[in-house]
Amino acid sequence: MITLEHVSKSYKKKQVLAPTSIEIQEGGAYGIVGPNGAGKSTLLKLIASLERPTKGTIYFQGNPYSSSVKEVRQSIGYIPQEIALYEELTVKEQLDFWSNISSKKIDDAFVQSMKETLRLDEVANKRVQNLSGGWKRKLNLCVGFIHNPSICLLDEPTAGIDLAAKEDILTWLKALHQQGKTLLYISHDRYELHTLSDQFIVLMNGQVVFHDDKEMFQHTKSQLLKSQTGSQELERIISYL
Repeated sequence: MITLEHVSKSYKKKQVLAPTSIEIQEGGAYGIVGPNGAGKSTLLKLIASLERPTKGTIYFQGNPYSSSVKEVRQSIGYIPQEIALYEELTVKEQLDFWSNISSKKIDDAFVQSMKETLRLDEVANKRVQNLSGGWKRKLNLCVGFIHNPSICLLDEPTAGIDLAAKEDILTWLKALHQQGKTLLYISHDRYELHTLSDQFIVLMNGQVVFHDDKEMFQHTKSQLLKSQTGSQELERIISYL
């Protein structure tokens, strides 16, 4: 579905993602892990078409991103770490606004299902500025996926929120995966990673050091640890998983 061929990204003279070649399969759930500064968010932004590769090519359904930008963006939903909401609007107004400006026809049944699972009807008339962090995260998720994308990209979607809000989000993400959506998400939470993902992408210093299913990760864990000797932070992450 999505293929990266020798894709790298540099800002000025600093390379943040080394040449990377990976395939993202339709319907897969990919947990992206690695130390801070490893290149995780950059990888996600490149796949979301929010950043352009310095070198290499990204393909969607066999076509380069450059020739299918509209199709790519209609197929992808991206949830950044930062909350991207209008603080003065109510939850209902927020959803109506993003529905009205969507370039893709809105599936009302999908939006209603999302609202019900995330329990957003409970706070429909509250202004965003008066919501807790958990409610904002859930609304941010709903806004980002309001166009019913087939590929869902999330950068730490449950960071800093309460357990109840986290469970609501995980329940919805599991439902999306069961519907055949492709998930790629960054997380530092072992429970999330093992609950949602069927594959891991592990990065270190801008390099993908592992990309395969969870079972293969367990089989090659000791070998991976040996290959990354000297990186205590990555060693801790690999051992943690």
